Amino acid sequence: MQATNTNNRTGRKHGGNLRGWLGLVVGLVMVWIMAYVVLPWGQTLPHVRPVMRAISESNVDTGTYWYSQCEDTAVAQMHIRNTLRNR
Repeated sequence: MQATNTNNRTGRKHGGNLRGWLGLVVGLVMVWIMAYVVLPWGQTLPHVRPVMRAISESNVDTGTYWYSQCEDTAVAQMHIRNTLRNR
């Protein structure tokens, strides 16, 4: 009697396909929880609240704040530091 091979061409078992989709769904749910639950809650923390208030009052474009090789980053950082020092 000949043994049957349950592996496909990549060497993985066919049952791993469901595990991959489940991992994708779990990952997407975790990203959603971080974006809509954890990060908004984090804005209310005592050390973060003054920074968030200064950013919103100064109308700083925070999207450009994260690009380290951009002139707007240096300008935004300077404005935020000066705003926080003057409080």
